[in-house]
Amino acid sequence: MSYPAVRQQSGLRSRRGAGLAGVIIFHAVLIYALVTGLAQGVVKVIQQKVEVSVISEPPPPPPPPPPKIEKVVQQPTAPKPQAYVPPVVNPPPMVQSQNAIQSVTADPAPQPAPTPAPAVEAPKGPVSAKANCSHLESPEYPSKAQEDEIQGVVNVVFSVGASGKYSGDASFNFSGDIPPRYRSAFKAAITTALQGYTCQANSQLKQEFGFKMDSGS
Repeated sequence: MSYPAVRQQSGLRSRRGAGLAGVIIFHAVLIYALVTGLAQGVVKVIQQKVEVSVISEPPPPPPPPPPKIEKVVQQPTAPKPQAYVPPVVNPPPMVQSQNAIQSVTADPAPQPAPTPAPAVEAPKGPVSAKANCSHLESPEYPSKAQEDEIQGVVNVVFSVGASGKYSGDASFNFSGDIPPRYRSAFKAAITTALQGYTCQANSQLKQEFGFKMDSGS
């Protein structure tokens, strides 16, 4: 090893030792300053700078004004006219007599049963067969009387039963133009015709039969 290199290393060592000593001295002074209150002054100076820096900031813009509220005053509405209602007048209580109260509370008298209408009876006495019969028959002209040109009128009164048919009861009245010996033939012809009648039930009827040559009845 050469002497210059040794010198350089010794110089570096001396410098490092001086730097280390300086650092130790700085820390010692700092500790002393903190102990003696020097550090408190430094802290105050730093706080003042901070406060100054904070105060020096521009103030915030003022808040916007509150919206203007307009008070709406409602006009009082006129009350609606009410319909006139007439007062209710109660009628005076009705005073009923004791007789009226008794008549109301008493049981009503039973009403008599309605009398049934009488049944329609057949008219008494002989009535017209043409007006009370729905079906009539014409008697045949007796052949013997027709050959002998016997003419005349026969009035008959006969009865009809509940079925409206001829009951077999009849009376005959011959005119004077019919001789007695021809009357039985006319009676038989009329009786046969009456058996075909349909008339009002339970009635007594009458009819006139005329026998003439020109009409055949």
